[in-house]
Amino acid sequence: MVPEDILKEAVELLMAKGADFGDVFVERAAFDSVSSDDRKINTSTLIEKGVGVRGVKDGKTYYAYTDSFEPEEIYKTARFVADAAAQGMAKETAVVVNLTRQASELSFPIVPRPDEVATEKKIEMISGLTERAWSADKRVNQVSQFFREIIRQVNIATSSGKLINQTLGLTEFYASTYMKDETGNLQRGGDARAAYAGQDFFKGDNSFESIVDKSVERAKKLLEAVDSPRGVFPVVLGPGDTGTIFHESCGHGMEADLVYKGSNFKDQIGKQTAAKGVTLIDDGTIPQLPGSFAFDDEGTASQRTVLIRDGIQENYMCDLIWAKKLGLESTGSGRRQSFRFPPIPRMRNTFIDNGDMAPEDIIANTKKGIYVAVTGGGGEVDVITGNFMMGVGEGYLIENGKISRPIKGATLSGMGIKALKTIDMVGNDLVIAPSAGRCGKMQSAPVGVGMPTIRVRGILVGGPGEAWEDEEGGAK
Repeated sequence: MVPEDILKEAVELLMAKGADFGDVFVERAAFDSVSSDDRKINTSTLIEKGVGVRGVKDGKTYYAYTDSFEPEEIYKTARFVADAAAQGMAKETAVVVNLTRQASELSFPIVPRPDEVATEKKIEMISGLTERAWSADKRVNQVSQFFREIIRQVNIATSSGKLINQTLGLTEFYASTYMKDETGNLQRGGDARAAYAGQDFFKGDNSFESIVDKSVERAKKLLEAVDSPRGVFPVVLGPGDTGTIFHESCGHGMEADLVYKGSNFKDQIGKQTAAKGVTLIDDGTIPQLPGSFAFDDEGTASQRTVLIRDGIQENYMCDLIWAKKLGLESTGSGRRQSFRFPPIPRMRNTFIDNGDMAPEDIIANTKKGIYVAVTGGGGEVDVITGNFMMGVGEGYLIENGKISRPIKGATLSGMGIKALKTIDMVGNDLVIAPSAGRCGKMQSAPVGVGMPTIRVRGILVGGPGEAWEDEEGGAK
């Protein structure tokens, strides 16, 4: 994209007026999508490219970007940031930065590449999947599907001498199905998957057909569902996507910028922030998952970071800037939406690790509660306090130690750190989901979530049904 000698000169110009650190981030992203809304097919192709320049001086970040790859525009942007960081207090001096290309053992093959499959084939695929949903049940009322492929090419040159070349290909598929019964009851079911891989990833339980079928089945179950009970009682969260609840309620509070600003995880390293037996990990190295990469958007090698080990806080998610403010090291968590944004600490693939209980034993030991298979249906979170409210996309009653009737209208709310501390059973069936959700903390970023089956007793369940109490004496 941009020759190495141009990047080298841009970094040297950036550092010529005394910045403490700087980087030049070059990006070219190609977006190809096919969508279907009630059988109407739409296609879209978009290419975005540009260069972001960041300078850091005395802990403050100065940032500018250009959408041009022309050398003079890149140099102009670098000089602008250098001047801003210097605050008119420094003269330009010659700086020499020697760039060394960084290598990684991690790879993310894209099979097939988007340009190897004709658009007509993709339209044919989406049309067939749309008809699959429509023909599944006579009560189907509306069908929407969205398929997108993104190829992101990145070059990073840093004042510390790193040169990064990285290409990632993200493939996403979303399916939404509405059903209406004879009484006018309208319900929606949905499912989605995303991976840093090509279409070949979408096989088995992650196949396009399986995703469509799950969206249909969830809508069908909601038509047959009973109103969710309400109160504080045992909630069993199934494996995989339900990890979203801890991504939202706890994960953000462990991102270094929010820790520094006073989240409820501040000053907690070495202290208990979760129940014994709970280990929380953020890992950017797992092949194909949407939060993985070889290098983050600052050029730091990706890694596996244990945040909580057996209930004790061990680390936070750090980029270079906020790590320095906290006296820590970067965990390879500096991410940005595009060249238009500076990097900030972000989650990657965040999950609770395996425990030692069989999931069926967790259910059997729960006399009365609810089982949440999929979170969803909207929600909100205060990333500083960890207070959250989240909908349930697919849930069931637990009665006499068995999963029974599907429920509707359920919400889950509470405080993240309390939820972590009131986990009393952790299963051995960990699933890290290739979720298609985007984390929206100031910028959009693909992430993975996961966990095994767990039971938690410190969550308030909202719902239109009758009030329940925790008959087993759990947290209030």
